[in-house]
Amino acid sequence: AVRAAVAVFEPQEEGVAALTRRVKESFDPDGVLGPGRMWPGI
Repeated sequence: AVRAAVAVFEPQEEGVAALTRRVKESFDPDGVLGPGRMWPGI
C-alpha cells in the first residue's frame, strides 16, 4: 500500500522526461516492460 502511494523517483524536468521516453521507446517499442514503474507514462 505504501509503495503505491510514495514516489520512488523524483519528477523529471520536461526535457529529461522527453529524452527518457525516447530511450525507453527505442528499447521497448510495445511498452510491455514495466509501464509506469519509474514515472507515470514512461
